Amino acid sequence: MNFVDRVVIENNNLEMHKLANPYYVINVDNTPNKAEQITEYVQAYVKIGSHKIIQYLFVTNVEIR
Repeated sequence: MNFVDRVVIENNNLEMHKLANPYYVINVDNTPNKAEQITEYVQAYVKIGSHKIIQYLFVTNVEIR
């Protein structure tokens, strides 16, 4: 799973899509995430050299401590 911070989405005017079923979020240090659950995702088009893929990124609150 890959994640992106909601601030990045808002600052870049990216289109979010609703998930059919939300995911509850726990941080890697086993604390609850402030977002509590993931309800949206974005599609990111990734190109490395000639290789292109669509990557789905779950929108949440990514904090750096």
